[in-house]
Amino acid sequence: MVKWKIVTTRRRLKVGDDRGLILPLALLVTVILGILAAAILSIGGSEAQIASNHLRAIQADFLAEAGLEHAFNWLLADTGRMTNPTPISGQLATGNYNVLYQAAGTNTVRVVSTGTTIGGAQQIRRAIMSTFFHSDNAIRTNGPLTIQGSTEVEGTTELNGQCGSVHTNSNLELDGSKVTITGSATANGAYTVTGSPSVGPGSGGAKPKETIPAINPTDFLNTATATLSADHLFQMKANGQVLDGSGGQIADLADPDFGDTYCGWKYTAGPSAEWEVRSGSGTPCNGTFYFEGNATVTSSPGSTSTPWKTTIIATGDVIVSGNPTIGADAAYTVQDTLFVAGRDAKISGTPSNAYNGLIAAHEQFAISGTPTINGFIIGEDKSAISSTVTSNTVSGNPTINYNCGLNPPLQSPLQILSWGL
Repeated sequence: MVKWKIVTTRRRLKVGDDRGLILPLALLVTVILGILAAAILSIGGSEAQIASNHLRAIQADFLAEAGLEHAFNWLLADTGRMTNPTPISGQLATGNYNVLYQAAGTNTVRVVSTGTTIGGAQQIRRAIMSTFFHSDNAIRTNGPLTIQGSTEVEGTTELNGQCGSVHTNSNLELDGSKVTITGSATANGAYTVTGSPSVGPGSGGAKPKETIPAINPTDFLNTATATLSADHLFQMKANGQVLDGSGGQIADLADPDFGDTYCGWKYTAGPSAEWEVRSGSGTPCNGTFYFEGNATVTSSPGSTSTPWKTTIIATGDVIVSGNPTIGADAAYTVQDTLFVAGRDAKISGTPSNAYNGLIAAHEQFAISGTPTINGFIIGEDKSAISSTVTSNTVSGNPTINYNCGLNPPLQSPLQILSWGL
């Protein structure tokens, strides 16, 4: 019998020698950590610099805006400075600002302010500032307004009649079913309706106030002096002297040897000088007339073929009760301006041609008769000195057409139209 013997052989696994590997790994980790630490320290240092630069940029921004505010207040104190650009500068604890401005349209300037910090950072800010006034209302006043009779106020159909609107910053009364206003009829105060007048959507009371420009006859004289030739501007002084646009004397109506009438205007001396175009006083000259005192037209100068080309400006009342035929002409008249009263404006009659342009009163206005007015009416409604008109009224059968397209030389309070980079 054969016996078998099974022999089991065990293999030994060889273990590698890792001695000396730990040190390079430790050095590598140390280097990596060092690089990370250096990067973190570097970023920390850059953050401080970034923060410093950001702070200086903010300071320069504030300086530039401070310059714009300085310019606004400087122009607000005297809006006449808008036509005479003057550098403005200022120094603050963090730096300084320098401001320049230039004309950017009618009664509008573009203002550029540069703020510079002590560290040298700069920021520029720009703004558009303006006293330009534009009316979207055919009639606008600060005081109570009554519209009655068969008054029609019409606006541009393309604008849904919105230019044929009326507004008062006081109380509005619409009296009668024949009153027609294609736009809205609004009041900051009470809104009272008698009968069934036709008014546009949005009508009513308790509406926001609207800007009313200052009605200062001198402003219109300054515009006339700047835009018309001297022989097309007549300054009718309270003492009877007549000056041209350059200030040269043309006549002296207080001199008995000269007479009391010039260019169709009869002069009467008094506490408030009276100037009148009346029947028999002759045909008035074409041109813009600036009166110290009251100006009255009771006759009917002009014709359809040869209209009287005039703008009438008075420090007192403007009263038109005749039927003059008046035309506009840029060579003789102030842009889009017809009658300007330093006190009251009272317009009546039945002129054969439409009146074109602005009718403005520093105090109150009254429109009656059957005139057609292509333009708009402004009543500043300042404290009454004159008693010619005691409240703002539109009555009779007038038609007032306004398309929002007129730009007479009216000025609103200074405002910022845009502000930014």
